[in-house]
Amino acid sequence: MNNNFRGKDFINLRDLNPGDFRYLLDLAHFLKAEKRAGVDQRRYAGKNVIAQFEWGSTRTRCAFESSCNDLGIGFTYLSNSHVGVQETVKDTIRVFSEMYDAIVWRSQGPEKFMYEIAEYADIPVINALTTEDHPTQMLADAMTLEELWGGAGSCKGKKLAYTGACAISPLWYGRMCALLGMDCYVIGPDTYDHQLRPEFVEELEGLFAKWAPNNKLVISSDINLLKGMDILTTEEWEYTNSSVSDDHGYDAWMSYAKQLIPYRLTSELMEVVDNPDAIVLHMLPSLHNADHSLGQNLLAEAPDEDARKLINEGMEISDELFEKHASEIFREAGNRQHTIKAVIAAVLGC
Repeated sequence: MNNNFRGKDFINLRDLNPGDFRYLLDLAHFLKAEKRAGVDQRRYAGKNVIAQFEWGSTRTRCAFESSCNDLGIGFTYLSNSHVGVQETVKDTIRVFSEMYDAIVWRSQGPEKFMYEIAEYADIPVINALTTEDHPTQMLADAMTLEELWGGAGSCKGKKLAYTGACAISPLWYGRMCALLGMDCYVIGPDTYDHQLRPEFVEELEGLFAKWAPNNKLVISSDINLLKGMDILTTEEWEYTNSSVSDDHGYDAWMSYAKQLIPYRLTSELMEVVDNPDAIVLHMLPSLHNADHSLGQNLLAEAPDEDARKLINEGMEISDELFEKHASEIFREAGNRQHTIKAVIAAVLGC
């Protein structure tokens, strides 16, 4: 299959077709096999990539940096610069274009900003996360599912459910499902804060009509629709609520989380799913226990034993279920490296 990514931006899964997605997945599987076999992958010596992350990152940054190291690419992580302060973003991007071969950007804003960067740049721009898409994450999820289910094409016809805080992330998963021919169920509270906006639903309906007309897109608050799912996924509840990000106090957390509690991934919820072979993924980080500073802060303010029990046993996913499916969850985290390596190789021209 031809590489259609050489010299191009990688910003949103919406911009791809199933063949493009297939190319990246096949390349990721190939590069992972090479790395496991000890093959020297330094095919891009002399190339350089710069990364600007507007918010924290563990897996994404590590995957980009280690992938560049494997490929022989110089990697600059910009933690202190004049961008947007003493210099316009446009001028900064034009400087990057003179010195580097690709730009990796993680934005706190919508993807519109990413496309603006791409307009200024003379080199490929790779989206390391915006509020409206996380394309490298979806590649890693898809790669993991193919490994667990038997390779290329094995996702077709499977049922994926995203549960919990559904304001943003199901948009990413819906795009992935349309490209892979999977059913997508978005199951969460029927409130504005926790469900997809109408324009996002409209986009997904269009993608399913185009790429997966025989597959289902279901958006509901009915937990019983989870019966028979092949994969369930979620993410930490903090993600889409800026007030919680700024204030880790108990009241801020619980006022946001109380509507989500029925949609926690737990052993009890898996009884509704009633599929012993169901896969559980989590993009991480996860609040599956209280062994971190946020958990300890919440415990210190929790008013009663029931609240402390919830915090200790896990928020969006129970500690018990997380550990039961840890091999799947951390396989996916590891596959961030191989899929990101595939994106870098593709845009630089493999």
